[in-house]
Amino acid sequence: MKKIIIMLCVVGLLSVTLFILLKKSDKNDQMLNYNDDYNWASLPTISKDVDVFYVYPTVSRNVTGSMDITNDEERDLVYGIIKSQASVFENYTNVFVPFYRQMSTKVQMSESGLATDTEEFKQGTADVENAFEYYIQNLNDNRPFIIAGHSQGTMALIELIKNRFGDDEVLRNRLVAAYLIGYTVTDSDLSESGLTATQNATDLGVVITYNTQSVTSTGSPMLLAGAHCINPLNWSTDGIYVDSTENRGAVFFNDQTGEFEREVFNYCGAQIDTETGALTTTIPDAKYIDIGPYNEGVYHRYDYAFWYRNLQKNVDDRISAYLCKH
Repeated sequence: MKKIIIMLCVVGLLSVTLFILLKKSDKNDQMLNYNDDYNWASLPTISKDVDVFYVYPTVSRNVTGSMDITNDEERDLVYGIIKSQASVFENYTNVFVPFYRQMSTKVQMSESGLATDTEEFKQGTADVENAFEYYIQNLNDNRPFIIAGHSQGTMALIELIKNRFGDDEVLRNRLVAAYLIGYTVTDSDLSESGLTATQNATDLGVVITYNTQSVTSTGSPMLLAGAHCINPLNWSTDGIYVDSTENRGAVFFNDQTGEFEREVFNYCGAQIDTETGALTTTIPDAKYIDIGPYNEGVYHRYDYAFWYRNLQKNVDDRISAYLCKH
């Protein structure tokens, strides 16, 4: 009888342990259903010949370490950043934006210290890849498309192009361009994806990438060794300084609400630091610009804002070049 009681206790303990593990697994591994419109921040009525699949940067401050996409306050932050950044594409494309359970600002870093090694980042990246696959299979209808992101959104898209584009020439041929802004894209990333870095304003199926900072900045956590960079004022990869007269307009929004704040023509010039791969600039109102938690001169938050009208024009130019070619 005593042996039976012990066995029952062991079985009970194992059952409880298994239940806890399964619940944890459900929380971390359950795929989002992108057939549900609720899981899309933007699901447009089709009116353009080209799509954009846009992935937002870090907006979540959720204490669990992952974004809660059912929380209205967190969802509103996504809507705000869509107006701030994805509006660059909206005149020319159908804008698709999935919600994803991104790594929040409260994440506990892994022992390696790399954000890409955290379970929260991996979960968010899996969401992005699942959303993209659903988009391609069910929403895209064989239209040409752009992929675009910023910061953590770009980090997730780098994993996407490495995992999805490298062995799929048909998919690569439908890619107008990939605007992977605000994080480092390296030769290794490009090699695995089968893509190349852009060299001018109208080449196609290429990656557009840069990280903005001041001339005196010591660098940002987004700018790593081997970073590619294009100058959005002249679409060149050399180190020639381009004057602010070539800046078609910086457009500033409230990133949290998406409310338009101001537009400044000829706001700043730009030059690529060919040693570090940074896009450097000197802005006229540095004292009044809120750069957030970053070191002096790291203008990460303004990677879209400073060059907004030039980016907008370039989207139009690349789409025109693609449609002309095809």
